[in-house]
Amino acid sequence: MTKITIILQSESTSNLLMTIKKHTALSLSEIKNHISNNSPLMEVDNVNNEEMEKMKGLVEGLIKYKANFKLYDQDEDCKEELPLEHFMNSFELSRQIAEDRERLDDSLVEEDDE
Repeated sequence: MTKITIILQSESTSNLLMTIKKHTALSLSEIKNHISNNSPLMEVDNVNNEEMEKMKGLVEGLIKYKANFKLYDQDEDCKEELPLEHFMNSFELSRQIAEDRERLDDSLVEEDDE
């Protein structure tokens, strides 16, 4: 299973800490520990739209405060940096796929009703 992780490389400010807390289930002390240990602040399954939505919110918040962070795409065997543009595009693509799937399901249900 492929996961996307985000690691903050900036100094933590109070606004930044509150933004991270808002989008993660971490306490302030956990956030500070993750930052100082260079550990992921969030890890999501790249096919889970709800998790991806939360990470997108976090990424947008970090961008707003001009934080330095890195995204990584990883599985059991490999970990590689994920460019921000690629993350945003993949998020949009997965959202479009979900919408297409819903439309297809709706059309199949309509055919079954006939």
